[in-house]
Amino acid sequence: MPPSVRPAFVPAAMAGFAGFATMGLFTSVAPSFLSEVVGVSEPAVSGTVVFTVFAASTAGQLLMGRFGVRRALPWGCVVLVAGMALISCALLAASLPLLVVGALTAGAGQGLSFRAGVTDVGEHSPPERRAEITSALFVVLYVAISIPVVGVGIMAVTLGLRTSGLIFSACVALLAATTAVLLWVRPVQKSVADVQP
Repeated sequence: MPPSVRPAFVPAAMAGFAGFATMGLFTSVAPSFLSEVVGVSEPAVSGTVVFTVFAASTAGQLLMGRFGVRRALPWGCVVLVAGMALISCALLAASLPLLVVGALTAGAGQGLSFRAGVTDVGEHSPPERRAEITSALFVVLYVAISIPVVGVGIMAVTLGLRTSGLIFSACVALLAATTAVLLWVRPVQKSVADVQP
């Protein structure tokens, strides 16, 4: 990976990991959260909650153009942190409405930070290596959508689903918050288009 791309790639990968881990959690564990923690076992409700997080992600991606990459990436992380806090509150209170609001918030943060991260990496990649570097980013994202959820399942066996969900939420929130801070303190980096004559 070219050294000039790393300042864009690392935060995009961190934010993407946090966001895709959240999406993986909702697609695989949300029905169990609803039935075992919240006490709602209707498949239509589970499907609606999962749909909610994906719809919010789509909305977040569409909103990225209004903010620009420089603001969208850290603020997407902040919105994701807020979503994880709401999901934690939903697990503690066994509240379906809080879980839905948490899904909306986390999904919007994931979408905003995901599109901003991919855009930022693309803008800072040399044209001849853009596909390779973007593919590397997606490898990180696809690992994030699967491996952390397996960890939640393993933890749930010994700690229970609620505690596992709380630990997962805290880890995602910590990663997203760290990414936001790193983005706010990093110097402004010129894109490939800015430095080419």
